[in-house]
Parts: sequence; C-alpha cells; structure tokens
Amino acid sequence: MTQEITVHGLDELVGRMSAYPVELTKVTAVSMNASLVTLKENVPSYPPPLPDSTYRRTGTLGKEMGSIYTIRNISGGLEGIWGSNLNYAAHVIGETSQAKAFVGRWWTMATIANKAADKINKIWQSCANLLAQFLEGKK
Repeated sequence: MTQEITVHGLDELVGRMSAYPVELTKVTAVSMNASLVTLKENVPSYPPPLPDSTYRRTGTLGKEMGSIYTIRNISGGLEGIWGSNLNYAAHVIGETSQAKAFVGRWWTMATIANKAADKINKIWQSCANLLAQFLEGKK
C-alpha cells in the first residue's frame, strides 16, 4: 500500500537541466528523499481502541509504515514510493479500500499525504530554486 504525490511545474527546469543530468539527479534525489522522510514524519498516532475491545494491539502497522521506501529513475525524472507492505494495510488505512470498521476511526494514507503536503511543496520549491540557480551559474 503506497501513496502517490505528484509534483507539477518543474517541466521547463527539468528540460533545461537535461544537459546536466548529474546535477539534476543529485538535486532531485535529495528532494525526493526529503519528501519520503516527510511522509514518515507525518504518520499519525494510533487512534484509541474501542472501549469494549479485548484485542491486544501489536503496533505492527505503525512499525511497518515506510517498509516500502524506494527512489528510482523513470523516464523524465524520479519516482519515490513510500508505504507499507503489510497485506492488511489497505483494509485499515486505504483511502478507497478501508474496511467499514476503520472508517472514521483510523487515518488513511491520504491523511499522511495531506499533513505532509505543505512541507513537500516547500522541498520541491527549494529544488526548483537550486536548479534555477545552477542554470544561472550561481551554484
């Protein structure tokens, strides 16, 4: 189970940076890594258990958030993948596949993305600024 966040507005800079692939990859990889770390920072606490519940929580879902953590080259840029590889994660925190028992009680992957969005946008704005400075010869 992963969350997708798409960064828009870098096409012109990336196109201009295609003559400098090493610098482009270096700056965008740092930004992608910072974005994935930001997602991890924004994982909410577990919600309280139901008052009558006898289920003993293991904390496995919380520990496994970020067990999928990959940055890879794709045509035209990088792709960062972050999430959990637990087979039941989607039933607990999936936006469209969350089981009824968890709806309204548990956060979803989208909750994490929404909490992280402002910081991730700032990370990519800084990335754009660094790339522009490089092209202007200031870096």
